[in-house]
Amino acid sequence: MFGTHGERLLSPDRRPTLTGHIVGLTLTVVGVGIVVAGIVDLVDAGPDAIVLLVTGIVMGAFGAALWRSTVTPKQIRVLDVFTAVTVTWLIIAVAGAFPYILTGHFDRWDDGLFESISGFTTTGATVTPDIESTSRGLLFWRSTTQWMGGMGVIVLVVAVLPTVGSGGMSLMQAEAPGPTGERLTPRVRETARRLWAVYIGFTGVLAAAYFVAGMSIYDAVSHSFTTVSTGGFSPYQSSMGHFESGAIQWIAIVGMFLAGGSFTLYYRALRRDPKPLFRSTEFRVYLLVVLAATMWAFVMSGTSGGRPEGFRDALFTTVSTLTTTGYVTTPYGLWSQAAQSVLLIALPIGAMAGSTAGGVKILRVMAVSSFAHREALRHLHPRLVRPVRVGNGILSDDVAGKVVGFLLLTLVIFGGGSFFIAATGPDLITSFSASATSLGNVGPGLGDLDHTGDFLAIPRAGRAVAMVQMLLGRLEIYPVILALSVITLRLPRLGQTRRARTRRETI
Repeated sequence: MFGTHGERLLSPDRRPTLTGHIVGLTLTVVGVGIVVAGIVDLVDAGPDAIVLLVTGIVMGAFGAALWRSTVTPKQIRVLDVFTAVTVTWLIIAVAGAFPYILTGHFDRWDDGLFESISGFTTTGATVTPDIESTSRGLLFWRSTTQWMGGMGVIVLVVAVLPTVGSGGMSLMQAEAPGPTGERLTPRVRETARRLWAVYIGFTGVLAAAYFVAGMSIYDAVSHSFTTVSTGGFSPYQSSMGHFESGAIQWIAIVGMFLAGGSFTLYYRALRRDPKPLFRSTEFRVYLLVVLAATMWAFVMSGTSGGRPEGFRDALFTTVSTLTTTGYVTTPYGLWSQAAQSVLLIALPIGAMAGSTAGGVKILRVMAVSSFAHREALRHLHPRLVRPVRVGNGILSDDVAGKVVGFLLLTLVIFGGGSFFIAATGPDLITSFSASATSLGNVGPGLGDLDHTGDFLAIPRAGRAVAMVQMLLGRLEIYPVILALSVITLRLPRLGQTRRARTRRETI
């Protein structure tokens, strides 16, 4: 049990419910984001300003009313945390689809839901056929969903809630992308604030750099949102290739690479010195993987001709894929099969734990490699006592088992998703790629999903599978599974309670 501490605003009018309280404040934040997008469209004299403003105000008011009518309960169970996180993400996915539907951007709800889920999970897959014909306000909302989802909407909620008690750490751990839950301060709320402070500062620096390099203010802010969140949405059909600027591409490379690192380490480096960052084994492996994959893609692509621009394109595509950002500058679909293979491998891996990137995470790959090495040695030396190591750290057998279990679940969901997507019609390369890019929250893929394609190449039934995979990938499977188990167990009890109430009323 988690006990709350600090001031609690209990009153007969406020219902104690963690899910309702979190959902209410989250919808308020989403409403503010939609209003800001409406203001952007109003300044641009766009056609969607009024719809966006009204939608944002109504949604924000509804969320604020829900928030003010509820309160965090005295005791918060771990299962309640997982349920709250999963339900909140499902609701904001639906809420985020309203601007797309009400402005007439999409005629079908499933298309709006796909774009919303892809945004909040920072996947970057799209079903918008002509991006540049869309209003700037709606495109800004599209980028904002990724910025909100990057660090995590619930981490933001924890940062501003008056009190969530010690359960706040579990909320952050349940939503954070990666096996990390380190506190920067004894107070969970202060930890969330500092992480968001680094995130906002990073966004501002990137926006300024893009602007100096030649982007307009609108483009600079939009792309800073989707770079720092490793989301990859762009207001242009050709993504970063639209600008045809080497300076902008180098800024994006550095921004994506840094966004794929641990924000906790960044905060500590900014507060003291950068030594802990460079001493991190995971960071060194991350850098090594980027360099090795880039050299492989550069040498094997068959299109670079040894040109410096070819190396930049290989580095950009590798960093974009490994950090699960999904920006595109070059027609990598024309690369050789050998060069594309490294991208297929990089799709599900992801970057560092504690980053905004999706994927399995390098830390887990290192842990599983150490575990496999130990088990291989035990075949030769049955009495061997050897811990599972990740850099200088030692993982207990319980933690190592959880990591291996997570990887097995990931492989099962990836394989099952590939099968179901292939059953809807696409070829095997496209299906495998669609499953990997959805579960890894990457966006672009291979086959029909390469630099020229989007998820319109996948039938609607296949896109439904992809939406589930995007949510599972962003919340890292366990919270969703545990929340579903709680809901499944509660439904029969609710039915029994209602039947009993009906019998009492009849009597």
